[in-house]
Amino acid sequence: MQPVKEKIKGIKYELSFEIPASDFEEKLNAQLAEFAKTHEEKGFRKGHVPMDVIKSKYEGHFIGDVINSMINETLVSYCEEKKVSPATSPDVKVDSFVRNEPLKFSAEFEIIPEIKDIDFSKITVEKKVAKATDKEIDEAIKNIANSRHTFEEITEDRKTKKGDVVDINFVGSVDGVEFEGGKADNYPLELGSGAFIPGFEDQLVGKSKGDDVDVNVEFPKDYGHEKLAGKKALFKVKINAIKEKKVPAIDDKFAVELKRKDLADLKSYVKELLEQNYETSSKNLMKDEVLDKLADEKVEVPESLVNQEVEFMFAQFKQMNREPMDEKAEAKKKDELKKQAVSRVKLGLILADIGKKEQVKIEQNEVQQAIMQEAMKYPSQAQQIFEYYTKNPQATEGIKAGIFEDKVLGIVLSKVKTKEKEVSASELTKVQK
Repeated sequence: MQPVKEKIKGIKYELSFEIPASDFEEKLNAQLAEFAKTHEEKGFRKGHVPMDVIKSKYEGHFIGDVINSMINETLVSYCEEKKVSPATSPDVKVDSFVRNEPLKFSAEFEIIPEIKDIDFSKITVEKKVAKATDKEIDEAIKNIANSRHTFEEITEDRKTKKGDVVDINFVGSVDGVEFEGGKADNYPLELGSGAFIPGFEDQLVGKSKGDDVDVNVEFPKDYGHEKLAGKKALFKVKINAIKEKKVPAIDDKFAVELKRKDLADLKSYVKELLEQNYETSSKNLMKDEVLDKLADEKVEVPESLVNQEVEFMFAQFKQMNREPMDEKAEAKKKDELKKQAVSRVKLGLILADIGKKEQVKIEQNEVQQAIMQEAMKYPSQAQQIFEYYTKNPQATEGIKAGIFEDKVLGIVLSKVKTKEKEVSASELTKVQK
């Protein structure tokens, strides 16, 4: 059906339609007839209620549905004929509805803009290449050794120092009164770890096994327990034992424990791992650069999508910052977010267009693998994470969006020109931050 009024300005459409009264009555009667097939009414058999009874009692219930259905069908048909897709749901207004007269309605919407093919061969991005140095390899192996440390109780008579683990009994009190959670026996505490209240561990440095130590501290003002926040406390501490950190020697034996042939093989393996990480960091920087260049493409961005993105970003901001805001402050913040929202929407449209043209598809096993990787970041909560994605389709859609973007950017990177620049690992990390 052709509109009686059609105003098109760029991607903005303003349309007016008239649906013949006969078409409306035909659709309404068809709906009532379908309803009558299974309807039961007192005094009549199921499916045999006279149509005049059906109309008199139930016609009003169907009119709104028929109006909405015909408006939707008309707009869908129009968009299919014009080969356009509304960016968001059309803003529809019923201008006139009188029985036995044409149904008149108007609709305003923006369409997804047509995006011209991008000549990727004209885009050049820098590929930062970093090689692992001997110092970085040695440092990485040293960190591995440190992670495999053990603690051995010392037998010689010496004072405690930072890095030691002390086995302690302690009882805490405020104004001479013991408080809940302030008492423990045989508690292992690494001195210098910062696990306890500021100043607590420092007062146990330079002590001996068997010492009784009075530790005086002050709870931080923002301490989690309101009754203790900002209060001065005394801890009566008994040092039962002192344990010293033992880091394994970095040699062939250590390498064999890590399933490598010898130390040289371990160094070669660590070098490979480091450079794989550098390669990943470099690719991420290249993707960021590609996104910046794509954001410069000229695309008319639907304002309706921008407004949606602003609201989404503002909701995220409010979730992270729970301080109350008045209307003026909210409006100012939304205005600040608008530029970023425009960029996000534009990139989303461009990437979606590239993905469509390149026939990018997401397989179910890719989604499962991505969820698995997310769960493995938090092993103790893996089951809860799996259940979260199972029960929240929106979260799964977020995973799919990430996979889609990564695939599209991978295709783009394979088509753009790259120029290599050798950098140090520290430079690569600094730029990525």
